Order: sequence, then structure tokens, then C-alpha cells
Amino acid sequence: MERYLGLPLNCSQSPNLGSWELKVVPLVKKNGSWDVKETMAITMLDKHEVKQKRFDESHLFQKMGKLITVARHWHSKAEPCSEVILCNAFELRDTVLYESVYRDYVEIRNAIRRDITLAGSMGKWIQPRTKGSGHGSNSRAFYARKPLVRHIIGLDPTRSLTLDCALHAGNHNRATREPLDSIMERLPNNQSGKGRHKCPYCAYEAGYQDGLSASGQGNGG
Repeated sequence: MERYLGLPLNCSQSPNLGSWELKVVPLVKKNGSWDVKETMAITMLDKHEVKQKRFDESHLFQKMGKLITVARHWHSKAEPCSEVILCNAFELRDTVLYESVYRDYVEIRNAIRRDITLAGSMGKWIQPRTKGSGHGSNSRAFYARKPLVRHIIGLDPTRSLTLDCALHAGNHNRATREPLDSIMERLPNNQSGKGRHKCPYCAYEAGYQDGLSASGQGNGG
């Protein structure tokens, strides 16, 4: 697609269409309908950069904030042809999705800061995975999971995106990015394992109460 548009091949972490990033994703036919074949690599993961930068300052946000995605028909490994099925423009402006991806980023950043091994199981929409040839590759990248790829290319425009917790839904907006960041920073390690996709406010409150009880300071309230 870069050659077709007359663009130089670009492997930098900056968007390759000015402020927009161009991506190509493969589709397959399942039960007569189109579906994404695989997850989508967004950008390389630099641990030092992730440690230092908030989500809205990160290369991840630069790459996925504004996307033009071309979806093509994947026939087989032989690649006899590759028809373009659809093209969609996407901007990460939906508050619910923005906050959900933001939370994935903070979860991954917290794991890096705590020297916890990154795993593909992390993140609800975005996951950290190895990228490169061979199982011994140390290079990692941010990948969009299949449900997010479907949303980005417009295969499920009617699907409603919901937050994990209706009780704290009002706290999930751009005006509270830093408070949410601060709360997730203080989550105990046991909250970053199983159940990590629950509301971070609830997770923090549960972890805080557990800590008080363990120290004998809790009142059971």
C-alpha cells in the first residue's frame, strides 16, 4: 500500500501519513462473513519509553490515535492475490474505548516498572507480545487484539463498548487521566494478575481494604 500511494517504506515510530498511520490487515471468510485473521501489530514496545511517558505522550497513542486501515482478502500462504475488501478511517476519540486502551497501557507500564515479565495475556484491547523471528526473540511490540481490530476497521460498528464498572463509569474521562494513572500506580501486585480487567477503582479499594485488614488497622467497613 505504501508503494501504491507513492510513500517511502517507513519503519519509524512516527505515523507514516503525516498525523495518520496506515495499516493493512488480512481478512478471512468465516461462515460467509468477513472476519479479521489475526491481531494487528501497532508499534514496537520500548520499555524505557513506556516507563517515562503517559499514554497520551506515547508512541502507541501516536500510532493508533488516527488510523487509516486497509483490509485485504487473505487467501493462503502462497498469496496468489490480495483483493482490497474495505478501507476505514478511525480516530481514538470514543471516551470509553480511549479509557480502556489507556488502562491497558498503564497496566503494561506498571508491570515494566515492577520488573514483572510481560505476557500476551495482559491487556483487554492492547497486549504486549514478542515480535521477530524465532521463539527466542526479545523484541516486543504492542498488538491490538482481534475485537479491537474489528472495531478499528468497522466490522462491528453496532457493537456497544462498555466500561467494566458502572459504579465508577463517571470517573473514566480525559479530565481524570492523571488520577486514574495515580490509582493504578498504587494497585498492589496481586491486583495485576487474574481479574486485572475489573474496574481499577474497585481493585484499588479492595486492595486497600485488604492491606488495612492484614496490618490490623481495618475496621471491616
